[in-house]
Amino acid sequence: MALVKTMKKVVRNTKLHSEVEATYSLLTSKGVNYIQINTYGSSDRKIKGIASQTIQLSEEVVNELQMIFKNELM
Repeated sequence: MALVKTMKKVVRNTKLHSEVEATYSLLTSKGVNYIQINTYGSSDRKIKGIASQTIQLSEEVVNELQMIFKNELM
């Protein structure tokens, strides 16, 4: 589990991972908005339906991701 409040770009070789199911939730803590993303592992996972990873993103990081998509991918 992780709460991401900042990010920085790194350049390295990466590969595309296998597809998994994911859900998201919106939450507010002390007046600050966050989005939480849960992933549920591959289809051959022994225990199904339990989140394998949880990541929480601050509103600032969500805005930063939007700028990354806009400026670097489009």
